[in-house]
Amino acid sequence: MKKVSVVIPAYNKAELTIKTVESVLNQTYKNIEIIVVDDGSTDDTKSRLDPYADRIKYVFKKNGGACSARNLGIKLASGEYVGLLDCDDLYTTKKIELCVDYLEKHSDCGFVHTAAYFIDENDTILRFFSHYQSRHTGWIAKRLLQRNFICNSTIVARKLCFEKAGYFDETIFTPADWDMWLRLAENYKAGYINLPLTKYRISGSYILDHIEQYKTEELMVLEKAFKRSQALSLTFKNRAISNVHRRCAISYLLISKFEQARNEFIQSIHKNKFNLTSIILYIYFTIAKRHLSFVIKNKVFYNFGI
Repeated sequence: MKKVSVVIPAYNKAELTIKTVESVLNQTYKNIEIIVVDDGSTDDTKSRLDPYADRIKYVFKKNGGACSARNLGIKLASGEYVGLLDCDDLYTTKKIELCVDYLEKHSDCGFVHTAAYFIDENDTILRFFSHYQSRHTGWIAKRLLQRNFICNSTIVARKLCFEKAGYFDETIFTPADWDMWLRLAENYKAGYINLPLTKYRISGSYILDHIEQYKTEELMVLEKAFKRSQALSLTFKNRAISNVHRRCAISYLLISKFEQARNEFIQSIHKNKFNLTSIILYIYFTIAKRHLSFVIKNKVFYNFGI
């Protein structure tokens, strides 16, 4: 039975971190190494984890962000497979078993991701998430450039993949996962399991408070990808950039900043005049912007990009 290292970056979420660790300890697959990288927590995370000392590897480091914690965890991992699990998310009991089984049966795949449940702060299931693009397997990098359809905390990858794809970019915050998935997908085939094997917690949105940062960083991720894949056409690049502006427009609608939303819709259509989704949403916006805002606020899909 091959070892799986589950890397959990933790920061000031002691109660949730305990739940996360226990969700890994409760796996049906037993050859698991749990690595909790405490990214400089100032709460009682360390003392709360003390009872698990014989079952986890706990590492404390100076605060440097989630990406630096993930990178340290990956480097410390001794397993052939690495699972990346944020400290407020949960695994269902057969998560590791089914992911390992998939990778063992699909030796040509470097990583596998899965569907997920979205949950609230009380662990109540809000909805099932399985983006239609997720169901494509194999070489998915071009599809992934148009939007991030891989839900965070669902990936299990062969550790050797990080030697070729590299580690998380510690200069990027909001879309750092997208940047990593792109590099993995450029170098390795992707697998997918259409079962909700991770519970992804929705608890406020950093993005909505930092939309301009989010836009800048998403455009940075695309620019990095375009430099790595210079064969991509200008039309394809503009489609991807257009989608970033549309996602920003939707984010502004969620906080009722209508002028900024209008500007982002216009930029989206300017970059790709055939972006039908942006065109339809913009028409809807000009007719009934408050109703469109209401409709979007009652959906969760914005996290993974219309």
